Amino acid sequence: MNKRYQKVLVLYLISTLVPYIFINKNKDISLTKRWLPSSLIGYGIFAYGLKALTKMKKAA
Repeated sequence: MNKRYQKVLVLYLISTLVPYIFINKNKDISLTKRWLPSSLIGYGIFAYGLKALTKMKKAA
């Protein structure tokens, strides 16, 4: 995995974890059942879009 994508992954996971913790402060936090899968899917979409935009920028 590209070093750039690793940094983006860490920033993305932090940016989704913080609001999730604040929203579910009084409820049972189940990271493995809700947050982690949705974050990984969201990051996959984000990384694909970033890669596609980079290719479009290089082609122009």
